[in-house]
Amino acid sequence: MALLDKWIALDIGAYSARFYDFSTQNQVVLKTIIAKKGSEIVGVSDQALTYLYKDLDEVQIQYPIAHGQILHSIDSLIQQGLDQLHVHDGLLRPSVLVSVPTKLSQRQRELWQQTFLKCGVRKVEFISNLKALQTEGSCFLVHSGHSYTEINVVVYDKVLVSKIINYAGVQIDEQIQKIVYMKTGCFITKVDAARLKKLASHAFWQQKNSSLMCYGFDSRQNLHQIQIESSILWPAFEMVQSQIALWVKHCFDGLPASAQEYFLLHGIELSGGLADCFGTSQFISQNISCPVLCTKSGQYDMIEALKGVKSV
Repeated sequence: MALLDKWIALDIGAYSARFYDFSTQNQVVLKTIIAKKGSEIVGVSDQALTYLYKDLDEVQIQYPIAHGQILHSIDSLIQQGLDQLHVHDGLLRPSVLVSVPTKLSQRQRELWQQTFLKCGVRKVEFISNLKALQTEGSCFLVHSGHSYTEINVVVYDKVLVSKIINYAGVQIDEQIQKIVYMKTGCFITKVDAARLKKLASHAFWQQKNSSLMCYGFDSRQNLHQIQIESSILWPAFEMVQSQIALWVKHCFDGLPASAQEYFLLHGIELSGGLADCFGTSQFISQNISCPVLCTKSGQYDMIEALKGVKSV
C-alpha cells in the first residue's frame, strides 16, 4: 500500500455493513437499513430502526442490499460509515476495497462504483468472495450470510465449482415470521425475526427450550408483546439449512473421486453469519459425513479476510 494512500475495507451485506480503516485500524458496523419519508431519508442503521414501530403509514423501511446487489440507493449508508471513520478529515481522499459475490455482474459493479464515487471516494477496487477467502492449494468453501450462500471448490488452484444459491439467514427469518403469525396472529418485523433466530440458535446450542420475547402487530396495527418457545421455531432452521446442505452435497457429488477423498479427510470450510447459527454445520456434516470447519469470527469473516489483502 502506498504511503499516501488511505484505504477502507468494506463488507456490505444485506443485514450489516462493515467498514474498516487500514491506517487507524478502526472499524464501524451499521445495520443495512434505511428509513424514508417520501423522498427524504429520516434514518440510517440504528436510527432507522426507531421507525419500525411508529409512523408506519408515512415512513418506508428499506433494506437496500440483497444477494450483493443494490436495490435502493445506499449513498446515505456509505456516507455515514465513512463519516464515522472520519475518513474525510484529512487531505487524502479515501480509496475503498469492496468484497462482492464472485459472479456479480459488471452492471452491478458499475452501480457500486458510481455510489462510492458520489460519496467522495477516490478509487474503488473489488475483490470476490472466493479470492478473499481462498486458501492455498485445494479448498471447499461455503460462505453463508444473510441473503445468499456461495459455494466455491478449488482443487490445485483450479476452480471446479462456483455457485450462489438464495438460501441463507433471511430465508430463516421469513419462515420465523410465518411461524409466529400462525401461532400468535401477529406480524413481526424482519429485525425481530433476525433477533429471534439469534436467540433460538443460542438456545439450541445449549440444548434448551427457551421462552423468547418480542413485539408484533395484530391485524389492526396494534402492538403486542409476544412470547414463543424456541423449539417452535426449529422448522424454520431445518427447512433452510437442510436445503443449503443438499446444495453443498450436490456440489460435492459432482467432484472427481480424488477430490472427494481429499475433502472427506480435510473438511469443508464454513464461513459467514450463518456459520454461527445452530444447524448449518450439522446438516452439512450429516449429508456428506465429513468434518465442517467453522471459522471463529462468523459474520466478521469477510472483513477479517479483507484486512489481510492490503497492509499498511
